[in-house]
Amino acid sequence: MADSASPKVDLLVQGWTLNTNEGRLGFCGVTLIEIGGRRILVDVAQVGRRVLILERLAARGLSPRDIDTVVMTHTHWDHLLNADVFEHAEFVVHKDERAYAREPHPNDWATPKYTNAILERLRVREVREGDQVVPGLTVIDTPGHTVGSISLLVDTSDGRICVCGDALPHARSVFTRMPAIIFDTEARARASIDKIVDAADVIYPGHDRPFRREQSGHVAYLVESSITIFGVVDESMRELHVKIGTEDPAPTWIMPR
Repeated sequence: MADSASPKVDLLVQGWTLNTNEGRLGFCGVTLIEIGGRRILVDVAQVGRRVLILERLAARGLSPRDIDTVVMTHTHWDHLLNADVFEHAEFVVHKDERAYAREPHPNDWATPKYTNAILERLRVREVREGDQVVPGLTVIDTPGHTVGSISLLVDTSDGRICVCGDALPHARSVFTRMPAIIFDTEARARASIDKIVDAADVIYPGHDRPFRREQSGHVAYLVESSITIFGVVDESMRELHVKIGTEDPAPTWIMPR
């Protein structure tokens, strides 16, 4: 079992915001929390990240069986598809998110109909605002990105940490007060970002690195970051043109209803 002396929040794999003119790349972050003698994963990502997650666990001397609980900040495909690796664990999902997954909106491309079939295979505990995953790890409602998005608050030696999934997907959202994508309502999305920023000293976003807000209003990232993209150019793709953009020019996408 994990050391119960003090909570520890550990970024297992970093989230990324990588969009292209050929579609979005769903690389969410996965966070390991050790608290109260238990090990909790927040989100489990999609299958393209499976080997990396297993390697990062092994580097910590852990296997999937060492995870007691999985908290789903929401049930989008890029956060859920490795659920079968942790089927022995309890899965924590907001009650509204669980209900929505049974009958998602037809325009919701991030919650395909098979989402419910995955959840039906799991041991799910439904939660809401103020519930404790374990003592010291508190759920807050942060809807907007989805109807049942949740974040987690935990007090550590580094201050109060909020692990928030896509309710606040990247540091840019601190300034725009908008997530990248909204499947619920814009008003609730903005209110949830305000709630996260007001509550936390350190933020673990869904598709970015952990950061701390400074008194100046700027953000300070807490970890180094790099990514290598393979197979972009080889002898068989002489005509492939790759452009690297620093900003996604697209505005926040709001699901039509």
